[in-house]
Order: sequence, then C-alpha cells, then structure tokens
Amino acid sequence: MPQAFHGNSGHHPHGSRGPDGDSELERFIALLVDGDRIGCRDHLREYIAAGHDAHDALECLAWPACDALYRLSRNDQISGVHEHAALALLGQLVQRIECGLSKRPARCQTIIVTSGRAQAEELAAEIFAGIAEADGFDVVYLGGGVESDDLFAETGRRRPAFVVSFASAGSDAPRLRRFIDATRRQNPVPGLLIGVGGGVFERVPGLADEIGADLIADTPFDMLAAIQDSDRSRLEARSTLRRRKA
Repeated sequence: MPQAFHGNSGHHPHGSRGPDGDSELERFIALLVDGDRIGCRDHLREYIAAGHDAHDALECLAWPACDALYRLSRNDQISGVHEHAALALLGQLVQRIECGLSKRPARCQTIIVTSGRAQAEELAAEIFAGIAEADGFDVVYLGGGVESDDLFAETGRRRPAFVVSFASAGSDAPRLRRFIDATRRQNPVPGLLIGVGGGVFERVPGLADEIGADLIADTPFDMLAAIQDSDRSRLEARSTLRRRKA
C-alpha cells in the first residue's frame, strides 16, 4: 500500500513566526482564555486593518491559537472550563473570519469533512472546511464523532473526491480504520482519497499509514496543500493518458 502523503509539520504552519507575530498570537490567546469577546473582535479588526486578510487571520491567529489552547489544556496549564470557553469563542470568530475569505472558481469536486469529538478537532475541521470551500471545493461538513457506517453511507451517496478527518483521541483511530477498510473492500467511489490529521496522528508516527490513509497533515492548511497537490497530479495523469490515446 502506498504511504500517505505527509504535509508540513510544526506548531506554527508554513514556517516560523517573527517576534511581532508571536506577540499578536500571545495577546489573542490571552483574550480568548479571558473570554474577552469584545477584545477578541477588536484584536481581529486591528489585525485586518494592519494589512492582513481573512486567510492570514485564520492561518496566523485562529489556527495557532486553537493548537495552543489544546496543548495548554493537555499540559494542565489552563483548566478544562477555560479551554472549552476559549474554543467556543474562537469557533464563533472563525465563522466570522471565513465570510471574508476570497473565493476561487468552482472545482466541481466534493470533500466530506469530519472530525473526532474533541472540541479542538471540530474547530480544525471547521477551519479546513472554510478554506477548502474558498478554494473552490464543494464541502460537506459533518461535524464530530460520525460513526464509520454513517460516514461510509454518506460517502456512497455524495461520491466525493476526498474524505478528510481530524482526530485527537486514540479512540478515533479504530473508527477511521473501519471506514477506510470498508472503503477499500467495497470501493463505493473509485479514486477516492482519504486524508487524516490531528493530535493522535502527530503523537503516533506511522499510524496514518497503518490504517491506510492516503494523505496526512498536521494543520488544516497543510491538508489543503496536500489535496491540491494530489488533485494536480491526477489532472496531469489524465492529460498524459489522453495524449497517449490521441
């Protein structure tokens, strides 16, 4: 079985952040943990007014903040209630930011997006759904904790080009494995590619390959890049085949 494509790793997507970026992020995280709704909105308005766009806000503020809150909670540096409230507030802000994303022409391809039940992974899936939709994909966002049988049925009904799941808990892996095994056996959508990301796949190297995933990435942005690369490769392969037939 081919190994999964591995996107870029690292806590901050797409390279290191400068001192100004770290300061912006630290301030944003502090506002989220404090539950300061007005302060968070004002911070985002200032960030956009400084010359950044909605994609920058998702990639350089929202996603790193989501990742940081998850890690702070795992390390017992913030309480569960503070993590829950901060992620709930961040989720509301993400939906507002996504409304400002620039839209690309339709690709006429569908991506089904799901996640584990953890709040941070649902938010990772939401961020991915927003940027994939802006990139021209038709996105079906199923939310967190979808059982393998239901995901398989929806895949057969929707016939997507890709299925993407973000998962943080070890208990999510068996559910994904059952879905992937059923998909490989019955092949409801020829050419379907399955991408996985999230904490459990970061903590257990090789798990994505073991369960049979095609794509793996640590961030929503790396996942979209992996899908774009694989989509480009498929188009090039089809073009080569047409030339040979001609």
